[in-house]
Amino acid sequence: MKGFRFLVDSKATRICEAYATRRDISLDEAMKVFLGSATYRTLNIAETGLYLEVFEFVYDMFLEEKGEMLS
Repeated sequence: MKGFRFLVDSKATRICEAYATRRDISLDEAMKVFLGSATYRTLNIAETGLYLEVFEFVYDMFLEEKGEMLS
């Protein structure tokens, strides 16, 4: 699947950056949280198609998983 890894990695990077800013934590800490999440695991399964969704959708999914959904 051409571009799959790039799309996953770029979304993961943006999500980690946004989460680090939101929580005022280091990028390393945000990465540990995101990379351990069900959202990240789902993002890495090509058949789910999650990697094709826009960043905001995946980020909201992650925040919902963490119980931090914006209102």
